[in-house]
Amino acid sequence: MKGTAVVSGAAGFIGSHLVDLLLKEGFSVIGVDNLRTGNEQNLNDAMKNQSFRFEKLDILNSDLFTTVRESVDVIFHLAAISSVKFSVENPAEVNKVNVGGTVNMLELARKRDAKRFVFTSSAAIYGDPRTLPVTEETQYNPLSPYAASKIAAEMYSRAYGNLYDFAPTIFRFFNVYGPRQEDSEYSGVIPIFINQSLQNKDITIEGDGSHTRSFIYVEDVAEAAYLSTQIDGAANQILNLSGSDSVSVLDLAHTIKRVIPDSSSKIVHGPSREGDIKDSIGSMNKTSKVLDFTPKVSFETGLARTVSWYRSNSD
Repeated sequence: MKGTAVVSGAAGFIGSHLVDLLLKEGFSVIGVDNLRTGNEQNLNDAMKNQSFRFEKLDILNSDLFTTVRESVDVIFHLAAISSVKFSVENPAEVNKVNVGGTVNMLELARKRDAKRFVFTSSAAIYGDPRTLPVTEETQYNPLSPYAASKIAAEMYSRAYGNLYDFAPTIFRFFNVYGPRQEDSEYSGVIPIFINQSLQNKDITIEGDGSHTRSFIYVEDVAEAAYLSTQIDGAANQILNLSGSDSVSVLDLAHTIKRVIPDSSSKIVHGPSREGDIKDSIGSMNKTSKVLDFTPKVSFETGLARTVSWYRSNSD
């Protein structure tokens, strides 16, 4: 499939990498973002491409339907509030954006005759599973309003696909990292640790650091999302996107100290984060079979690239 793609959350961390790849692969792309957390600078290269159009829009706003008037072939829905911490503090707001916004994007798919809908869900829906790695058949066990919102959005995606004859692909992301990831109290652990280290601040671990995570590089995630629109067998599938190895948060902190040897940062511990998952690593067996895909970028290579990007883009 080629043609016209809509990407919600286009100015965000993952969305902007996906936009770049889709343009490279010959799509015409309409990027939608309200710039609440997205950064227009992430789209600097895309803005130079005549096949790209950016619309500053909120996915909850009815202007979405009057602005995107043309038929589209595929919608990639990435826009969301993705912070567990923020969801614990603001559950109603997260439900409004993550569930209501998904329904709006599904309505856009229905009204604009989209053939495919790619939805980005999260490994958070699994909670703390009894066995690892987690397969797509693992039972839901949401530990946060964020996780609950993703389950609801998945169900809406499946319902719309059944009713309105377009095929959803649902990806459950496990700890995506890489250049352009926002550094804030609500962001992932890697940009927080990297920037604390670059600024010679204490690297602060929430809890004892025994929590484990599997990290997957953002360009691999964009590649898998793109591939899902090129392979008929990816239609109506739920697929994990995970790294192949797990690392504890404490080991991650020590690794970042080694990658940034000129830092004087110390590793310290604070209170555990409410709603946090203990261990998270996903099975990629199904994804590998359906997409004929294996992540290409090793964790060591991806981490080095990410540190280099933050060094180049620090104030």
